Amino acid sequence: MKRIINNIALLALGLGASINLNAQVTTDPPEYQDPTTELKIIVDISKFDASLEHVQNLQADAASGLDLYIWTWSPAEHQDPHPLVNGVGTAPWKESNEALKMTKEAENIYTFTLTPTEFYEVDAQTVFANDLSFLVKPKDGGGYGDPDRKSTDVTIPIDPPVTKRDPAFLFPGRFVDTDLVMLYYDNKEESEPGMQNLAADGAWFFAQATLSDSTTVNIAPNAFQVGNFPQLQMDFYGDGIFKKYFVPRDFFNVPAGKSITKVTLYIQKRIFVGGGSRITYDVVANLGCD
Repeated sequence: MKRIINNIALLALGLGASINLNAQVTTDPPEYQDPTTELKIIVDISKFDASLEHVQNLQADAASGLDLYIWTWSPAEHQDPHPLVNGVGTAPWKESNEALKMTKEAENIYTFTLTPTEFYEVDAQTVFANDLSFLVKPKDGGGYGDPDRKSTDVTIPIDPPVTKRDPAFLFPGRFVDTDLVMLYYDNKEESEPGMQNLAADGAWFFAQATLSDSTTVNIAPNAFQVGNFPQLQMDFYGDGIFKKYFVPRDFFNVPAGKSITKVTLYIQKRIFVGGGSRITYDVVANLGCD
């Protein structure tokens, strides 16, 4: 499945190569398979390769307070005078369309929300066949003799539904311990009777990391004590959806000289009384493994 991507292999791509969905870019919902519905693209510009001059220029412009814009060409690219054309005027690369301005959510974090079939004016099959490709730039992206100011190219794979996944999972599917990751849980899909219909404050999780020296680090010593650690409570997003964002290395307070090789999590209730008060499977990520 295209969505499962090895971040390490992506770093080996040459200059100017298209970078697939990884820790630089996430989406909400994370497992997006219906291009007729709304998609929120979340970009962390600090994760782009700062050894590239055009990325350095982009990051400097953002740090100085300039707005950033999405510039997109797949699954389709609008032409002037379409209201969603990438750039306007006689030098469009220097004059991004205000309609494509991104929202700054936090330092280095920018978002853009669209419904692919409506935004690109194509059908769902065209989106599945071509995915969604874009880059991020300030209003004036340089060019025309000036240094470029832009991200590397990004591709968000969009696949039709193939198999039903577990209600709880980590996103992205591949990451290293310094990446921002999300634990996602759809309680509406829960099959364990004791875990169904959780209240807004009802989803907690046990968390363990295996380190490079084969030792393990737990946030709570065991499932019975999870409720004593506020950082193990998931945030409620409505309609049965719970999420928790964290950077594994910081979350588990990993000592210098060691790294995380495996993360093991499971969703449970705050008060753990046995099997019926947790999901029936572990959410496991093997970092750097196929």
